[in-house]
Amino acid sequence: MDVDWSKTNQGRKYYNTQSAVDFAAAGISHVRIRIADKVDQELLEGLDRQIRDCLDNGIIPIIAYQADAFKNDPSDKNIEKVVAWWSEVAEHYQDASPLLSFDLLIEATDSLNKQPEKLNEIYELLVTEIRKTNPTRIIMISPRLRSDAAYLQELKIPTQHNGYLMAEWHFYASGPSKTNARKLWTSGTKEERALIDEKIALALAWQNQTNVPTWVGAWMPGNYNDEDDYSIDEQIQFAGYMTEQLTKAGIPFAVNSDTKFYDREKNQWIAEMQPVLILFISN
Repeated sequence: MDVDWSKTNQGRKYYNTQSAVDFAAAGISHVRIRIADKVDQELLEGLDRQIRDCLDNGIIPIIAYQADAFKNDPSDKNIEKVVAWWSEVAEHYQDASPLLSFDLLIEATDSLNKQPEKLNEIYELLVTEIRKTNPTRIIMISPRLRSDAAYLQELKIPTQHNGYLMAEWHFYASGPSKTNARKLWTSGTKEERALIDEKIALALAWQNQTNVPTWVGAWMPGNYNDEDDYSIDEQIQFAGYMTEQLTKAGIPFAVNSDTKFYDREKNQWIAEMQPVLILFISN
């Protein structure tokens, strides 16, 4: 599951160990901890606690960096800032459990979408830097256009990946749509299911070509951030097919996101979302 434990003020305020305990008890095996801020002592102390809580409860933690400035302006100066961010984080966690993974960039968007060469450039620099302190840490890279599987083929495998590399891709990260043809889902027609199957097929083909495993870093059962007009039954239908197809393909995934299913202030699961939650944590 994607979590904002370290991404937002509210996430940091309400995070506590019970969250990790509850996630583990529900059957969640990994969390993608998204981060937007610069590295400082406060951030690292909070992240240390979250990672420790995850590992203590059998949850795999993944650190994911947003790097907005770089995505808005992929200049050499901003590349250096991202490299410096990951250098500090990598050094801090060089002795951490090998279960901890690094997700280098949360969705290539904005100006970066038009400069795929800059994306490959920064991945090469980041992996080279991280390997100085973390020679066998699992590192995740993702393609442009919001991590679209159609652009996996543009990725250049970093030279120092050391065999500990995954590619991350996203689809339906903000949920399906009843009107957008690119992510259409109404009643689960043959054509709507084909949209899902086609992306999975692209990822599997790239995996076979490169021998680099992939995973889905974000998909959402409903369009919670937009119209939020999918009923629970409709979400169950969509999430059921997504989960079934990804599981059949052997592709791990993270669902977006924690606050849609878990009340962090009360430390309890949101009752009305339980039928949807059960679908993807049981696989």
